[in-house]
Amino acid sequence: MTEDYYEEVLLLRKKVEKYENIIRHSMSDKFGVYFICGEEGEKDSIGLPEKIMICPTHGLEWFALYKKEKDYSEPNW
Repeated sequence: MTEDYYEEVLLLRKKVEKYENIIRHSMSDKFGVYFICGEEGEKDSIGLPEKIMICPTHGLEWFALYKKEKDYSEPNW
Protein backbone atom coordinates (compact mmCIF):
# COMPACT_ATOMS: atom_id res chain seq x y z
CA MET A 1 0.00 0.00 0.00
CA THR A 2 2.82 2.41 0.87
CA GLU A 3 4.52 1.67 -2.45
CA ASP A 4 1.36 2.75 -4.30
CA TYR A 5 1.43 6.12 -2.52
CA TYR A 6 5.14 6.48 -3.21
CA GLU A 7 4.60 5.88 -6.94
CA GLU A 8 1.73 8.36 -6.97
CA VAL A 9 3.86 11.00 -5.22
CA LEU A 10 6.63 10.49 -7.81
CA LEU A 11 4.13 10.88 -10.65
CA LEU A 12 2.67 14.04 -9.10
CA ARG A 13 6.17 15.47 -8.56
CA LYS A 14 6.96 15.00 -12.28
CA LYS A 15 3.71 16.73 -13.23
CA VAL A 16 4.41 19.66 -10.89
CA GLU A 17 7.91 20.09 -12.35
CA LYS A 18 6.47 20.05 -15.87
CA TYR A 19 3.87 22.72 -15.04
CA GLU A 20 6.45 24.84 -13.18
CA ASN A 21 8.57 24.80 -16.32
CA ILE A 22 5.61 25.81 -18.49
CA ILE A 23 4.75 28.70 -16.16
CA ARG A 24 8.37 29.93 -15.93
CA HIS A 25 8.76 29.98 -19.71
CA SER A 26 5.38 31.60 -20.34
CA MET A 27 6.31 34.41 -17.91
CA SER A 28 9.95 34.77 -18.95
CA ASP A 29 10.00 38.49 -18.16
CA LYS A 30 9.41 37.69 -14.47
CA PHE A 31 11.65 34.62 -14.17
CA GLY A 32 14.52 35.45 -16.55
CA VAL A 33 14.45 32.20 -18.53
CA TYR A 34 14.76 31.54 -22.25
CA PHE A 35 11.79 31.66 -24.59
CA ILE A 36 10.94 31.17 -28.26
CA CYS A 37 10.89 34.60 -29.88
CA GLY A 38 10.40 33.71 -33.54
CA GLU A 39 10.39 31.11 -36.29
CA GLU A 40 11.77 30.81 -39.79
CA GLY A 41 11.32 28.59 -42.80
CA GLU A 42 8.71 26.14 -44.00
CA LYS A 43 6.48 24.32 -41.53
CA ASP A 44 6.18 20.54 -41.70
CA SER A 45 2.99 18.47 -41.70
CA ILE A 46 2.50 18.89 -37.93
CA GLY A 47 3.24 22.62 -37.90
CA LEU A 48 6.87 22.69 -36.72
CA PRO A 49 9.02 25.32 -38.43
CA GLU A 50 12.42 24.55 -39.93
CA LYS A 51 14.11 26.94 -37.47
CA ILE A 52 13.20 28.63 -34.18
CA MET A 53 14.75 31.65 -32.51
CA ILE A 54 15.49 31.40 -28.78
CA CYS A 55 16.06 34.48 -26.64
CA PRO A 56 18.13 33.63 -23.51
CA THR A 57 16.28 36.09 -21.27
CA HIS A 58 13.73 38.90 -21.49
CA GLY A 59 15.11 42.25 -22.63
CA LEU A 60 18.03 41.08 -24.75
CA GLU A 61 18.30 42.24 -28.34
CA TRP A 62 19.75 39.02 -29.75
CA PHE A 63 18.76 35.37 -30.08
CA ALA A 64 20.15 31.94 -30.91
CA LEU A 65 18.87 30.13 -33.99
CA TYR A 66 18.07 26.41 -33.68
CA LYS A 67 17.55 24.29 -36.79
CA LYS A 68 15.53 21.06 -36.93
CA GLU A 69 17.83 18.16 -37.83
CA LYS A 70 15.19 15.66 -38.87
CA ASP A 71 11.44 15.27 -39.08
CA TYR A 72 9.49 14.05 -36.08
CA SER A 73 9.05 10.30 -35.85
CA GLU A 74 7.18 8.22 -33.32
CA PRO A 75 8.94 5.52 -31.32
CA ASN A 76 8.96 2.11 -32.98
CA TRP A 77 7.75 -0.02 -30.10
